[in-house]
This record gives sequence, C-alpha cells and structure tokens, in this order.
Amino acid sequence: MNDERAELIAKLMPTRMRLFTATVVLFLAASAASAATARYVVALKWGARADQARVLLRDIEVSSQERRVVTFNHLDSFAADLTEAEVLELRRSGNVRYVEPVAVRHILGVTPEAAVNSLRNLDGQTIPPGIDIVRAREAWSVTRGANVNVVVIDTGVDYRHPDLVGAYAGGFNALTLTTDPMDDHNHGTHVAGTIAAADNDIGVVGVAPKVRLWGVKALKPDGTGTTDLLVSAINWVIGQKRSLGGNWIINFSIGAQLRNIAEGEAVARAIAEGILVVAASGNDSTETNAMPVAYPGAYPGVLSIGAVDHQLRHAEFSNQGPNLGAVAPGVDVLSSVRGGEGVLSGVFAPSDAYSGAPLEGSASGTITGTAVYCGLGRAGDFPAAVAGNIAIIRRGGDTFADKTRRAKAAGATAVLIVDYAESTVNQFTLINAGDPDAHTFAWPVTIALRNIDGERLIATWNPTVTVMNRPDDYMVKSGTSMSAPHGAGAAALAWSVAPNARAEDVINALKMKATDLGAGGVDSVFGHGVLNAVEAGAMLNPAAFGRRPSGRRTLRRGGR
Repeated sequence: MNDERAELIAKLMPTRMRLFTATVVLFLAASAASAATARYVVALKWGARADQARVLLRDIEVSSQERRVVTFNHLDSFAADLTEAEVLELRRSGNVRYVEPVAVRHILGVTPEAAVNSLRNLDGQTIPPGIDIVRAREAWSVTRGANVNVVVIDTGVDYRHPDLVGAYAGGFNALTLTTDPMDDHNHGTHVAGTIAAADNDIGVVGVAPKVRLWGVKALKPDGTGTTDLLVSAINWVIGQKRSLGGNWIINFSIGAQLRNIAEGEAVARAIAEGILVVAASGNDSTETNAMPVAYPGAYPGVLSIGAVDHQLRHAEFSNQGPNLGAVAPGVDVLSSVRGGEGVLSGVFAPSDAYSGAPLEGSASGTITGTAVYCGLGRAGDFPAAVAGNIAIIRRGGDTFADKTRRAKAAGATAVLIVDYAESTVNQFTLINAGDPDAHTFAWPVTIALRNIDGERLIATWNPTVTVMNRPDDYMVKSGTSMSAPHGAGAAALAWSVAPNARAEDVINALKMKATDLGAGGVDSVFGHGVLNAVEAGAMLNPAAFGRRPSGRRTLRRGGR
C-alpha cells in the first residue's frame, strides 16, 4: 500500500476500525495462498464501516479479488473467502461480533407431477385465477399499485419481457455486483409476472400491474444461492430506499429450513428501515408430515405466505405453523417466463380447449385434423382413417414410444396420449434408454392429456381439433414461490392507497381482512386465511373505496 493511501485510510477510520483492520492485515498477509477457504459473513461491531475494511483488504498480499470480498455498507458487515486460521483470528477480535459460514438457499417452486400447461388466450390477455382469488381486480378501479416499489430477490428478471418492460425500474446482480439482473432460470421472471405483468391485452396480468418493479439476481442458474448473496441483495435494497425514498416491498420466493444469523439481521434491518418483507412459507410438507415455515419467511416481522389451489384447498407441499401469515394461490399458476422458454401445449376442440403436457422428444408445431380413436395403440388398433389425422390413444400396455411409432407408421400427423389422472399428468417421455434411435427419430407432435379431457374427446367421436406444442413466453408453475408474489402484489395495492401507512400497518390489514379458511380463526394451515387485497386497502383508506370509516379501533387478530 502506498503512503498517501495509507494516510488517507488512517484519517477515515475510527480507532476501533484501524485496530480491526491492522489485525486483518497481520493474519491475512501471513496466510498461505494455497490454504483452503470457505465463504463467511463477518459482522463488525455496530458503527464500524465495512467499506473501510474493504479498502485495506484490497491492497494486502492476499487480494480482495482472490477472497471475493463484498462489503455490506448498510449492514456493518462483509463477506469473504477465509481460511480456518483467519476465522479464528477474526473471532478473537474485539471489533467483530461474529463470523458465520454462509448457508444455502434455493427457489421454492415445486413440480409434484408434470404441470399441465394452461392454454392462454392467444388473441388477447389471460387473467390468471389467482388475480380474482385475492380480489385484486376489485381494487383496480381505485388502485393498481402505482408509486410502490416491489423488489423481486430471486434468479433475476427478464426485463425485456413485453409484460414486464414497462414496469421495470432497475436492478442489481449480487453475483456479478453489476446493475444487470437478467434472469437465466425463469423462476424470478415468473414471480415478477404474478406481481407486475402489464394490463396490455397480451399474455397475463399481475396483481398490481402499475408498481415499480425492481429485479435483484441473488441465485445462480440452477436456482440455488447462499445467504451472503441475500444479505448483499438486502443491503442494496436498503440503499435504494435511503436514496430514492418511497415505500418498498421485498418478495422472497426462496429459502430453506435452517436460520442464519447474518440473513436474519439483514431482514430485521430492512424491516427497521420501513421495508415490507414478503416470503414464501416453503414446500417441505407432505400429506402426512407438516413442516414449519422456512427462512426467511419465519423471521419476525416477515409476512409469510403459504399455498392453496384454485379451489382454496391447502396445497399439501405448503409449510405450516405459527409463523404462517396467510395463503394465496400457489398451484398451477400461469405467469411470465423468459422469451421462448415456456411451452404452450394443448388441444383446441370445437367447443373447448384442453391443456396438455408435451412428451419429452415431441416435435413443436401446430397440427389440425380429425381426432381418431386408436385404443391402446397396439398393432391393429389404428384404423385407416388415422392417416393424415390425429391419433388419440389411451395410456397402458406398451411404451409411449412404441405407441407413437405405430401411430406415425399408420400416417398420423400428431398423437394425443390420455393419462389415468384427472387433475395432472405425469412426466412422460418418448426417449427410452434402450432405444438407440430415440434421439434422432422424427417424432410427431405428441402431448398428454388429463383423463377427464381425453375421455371427453373420445366420447365426442372424431372431432376436428387443433393440436399445439410450441415455445411461449409464459408457463405454469406451482409452489409457495408462486403464492408469495400474490402477497407482495396485494400489499402493493393496499399500500398505494395509504402511502403514509407503516409497513406493519399494511401487513396487519392483510392479515385482518384475509378470508378465513379451515378451522375458525387463525390456524397453522391457512394462517389468517386467503389474502383479500380490496378489503385490506379499504381498511387502510375507507374513503378511497367510497366507504365510511368504522370509527372503531381495529385489533390485531390472533395476537401476531
């Protein structure tokens, strides 16, 4: 380090920070470059400036670039790759509160079976069922969330998506420390669409289509990340709020079962700054084993959202417990994904449309013809009429590949497989390990249908249909990852009519005005119930909705 820089740092640093950084110099400079390291968050005594620590670390023998030092100036901490000896030395320092290894976090979307892709309106806009379940559309005549900032901390956001480009205000990439949070997974873009997709006559529409949408990429392309990345993301949001002002909401559709001190402190600091934090409850439950709310959803002050289906039935994967705030739709949610990364797959019949799921290996395309029933697709099951038309085959017996090869040999231009299940279809494939030609064979368009839809087609007897399997900018996903953005959007609608309200007032209104489900009152399965955006907004500002104030003090329901 040159003398002028050292003198400048000495003037900038308080005495306790100079002592701390001198210690860092001694043990880091003495460390062997080849020593094994792991990722840690180092929390400094309150008031010690992490940026000053970074200035010093940048110039020592073991460079900050090698150790991937990232400072969190609003949180009095920094992250770095450290050896065991360095961790021990830091923990002995009087200027360090703790040194904590980072923990893994991941997206909270699930696919219990292959989701049947909802066919959207190709000539206009589809309003997903969840919009009306949380009663967002009833609020739109008053507010659509304008002037509220919603930050999606996730895999990033495809800010070029036609349904998101108008709402997008900017972002941050915690992996590259740049301002480019482009999504490379689809999960974050799906979450963002449920919150903010534009009301623009294409695609879908979000719960609060006029919010200012911000994207923060804190997860890798595989949907996983670590708590230091989430801390970095929260640190950035705090900085944005301090710089720009206004009301801010964070949506976390990510998490894990184990708590983390640094992450918890960062969330607590965000809440103390007046930021409203919404998080998914987690997807670890089964029909026989209820799991508690995951972190960050389980931290105090966070509005944790569980999942129900479109019939308001509890989603069996949705985590439960006393930390659950409310529920929202999280099963088969249609929303935006990166351009061309989705699938539009199904059948358009004369009087209806049926969603489907393409088999692995299926061709893309749109085929119109007569749906000809071909039994179980065995040799001899294919009538001459199937040539130039579409074979509809029941599941059972031979492999799907064998059935489809026979259909193509009989002249079929597309194949429909009717599953056993009525609600979803399993993940089917035409690619069998024992078939050396499976990857090169010219498979026709081949999609699976739910049993109830396939049987209806069969009963119609040779209807003219259009079979579609093509790339799309939208996709159906399930998980509490999908329910949480309904909560963030509902919070934005309510807060936009009462901009002077505190974040905790908005959360209280959402809980108080949720529609009760399950056991009477607050319970561990549904929390306070399914979100009700219009009633929460009316509680905060009755006049905006043409209502008279009740004149009564509203108590917090359930004591939470």
